[in-house]
Amino acid sequence: MYTDALGGDVLCPASSIEIDRVDRSGWYAILDGFDDANIFQTWDYGRIAHAGRELSHLVVRRDGRPVAAVQVLLRRVPGIGGLALVMWGPMWHPRGQGPDHAALMTALHALKAEYTDRRGLLLRLLPHVSQADGEAVTAALASLGMRFREEKAPYRTFITDLNADEAGLRSNLSHHWRRGLNKAERMGIEVVEGSHTELLETIDDIFVETQRRKGFKAYDSRTFTRINEALPTRRKMRAFLAMHEGRPVAGVVVSLFGTTGQMQNSATLEAGLRVNAAYLLQWRALLWIKANGGLRYDLHGVNAQTNPGVYQFKRGLAGKHPVETVHLGTFETPGPLPSRLLVQGGESMRAQADRWKTQAGAMVNRLRNWKPPQAEPTPTEEMDPADAAVLAKAPTGPA
Repeated sequence: MYTDALGGDVLCPASSIEIDRVDRSGWYAILDGFDDANIFQTWDYGRIAHAGRELSHLVVRRDGRPVAAVQVLLRRVPGIGGLALVMWGPMWHPRGQGPDHAALMTALHALKAEYTDRRGLLLRLLPHVSQADGEAVTAALASLGMRFREEKAPYRTFITDLNADEAGLRSNLSHHWRRGLNKAERMGIEVVEGSHTELLETIDDIFVETQRRKGFKAYDSRTFTRINEALPTRRKMRAFLAMHEGRPVAGVVVSLFGTTGQMQNSATLEAGLRVNAAYLLQWRALLWIKANGGLRYDLHGVNAQTNPGVYQFKRGLAGKHPVETVHLGTFETPGPLPSRLLVQGGESMRAQADRWKTQAGAMVNRLRNWKPPQAEPTPTEEMDPADAAVLAKAPTGPA
């Protein structure tokens, strides 16, 4: 036993570490035991969103009960090395007990020992911890030799506190947001909700059209639709579709794991903008999360510079006194040299391929929108028709 950077005892005698000793159903049972569980730690997210990677699972138990757990996504080249990626993990808030710092440190030590020291992989972590709560966690990561990747911008979001009753939640909305919701409720919008694939696919279509209208390319929301098809029934996402005058005009999809709901997809057509459909859908999603045990609603990503309109919309939903939540960011072990070279080389090639793809797309768009230059107007096109007729009959060349 020893004391770590968090001030807790690490690897106490009652703790045990299990690696790759759980199947899919067992992993979902473990997820149910953590308040900080999230969709990025689900078996089906790893299998579908990161197809081609191996899934590995590490569980820390104390007195037989899981107190920390983490899913690791592996990409390896036999005999050389590779990458061990952790998305929003480890989980270290056992349900109803708050954060367990000793369990977290045990999990971090075990991750480094297993995936970097024993398997020779570069270990990369994106902890599900905010900067406001993460000073000690950052110190713990540094003590393990994990460095912060400055080139990767940390995740930023607004989080709505759901502890008040419905009236309290509504009164806590910003004045502008509450006024927008009031308007939406008067516009005759029908909200269809559920978890079936057809509903999510309709929202995917709206998302594609929204991207086209705004001129940006984001993630492929259809990936989350495929994940939702695979998730256990009681863990499926919830979709909310706004219908106006018989047509779909907006959609929102949320997930709920642990005690935090998270927006996974949101899109609005121009017809939906005119009736404030997004206000009504977000309000319904928020109430659904609360009714199903959620204590917080993560509005899933904001950027005041690149998308100021959405930033202000989510800021108003977060309450009268919103605080922007910023995650710690990305950390990684240096890893053995072969793995470092392999990962860095692969990422460099992928970045170059993305640049070429972007340039090719821009060229295709230019060609698609190209129009032949207009010919210079002839004198007959500019003159009065009668004068043009006279000119057309006049002799040309030397007399």
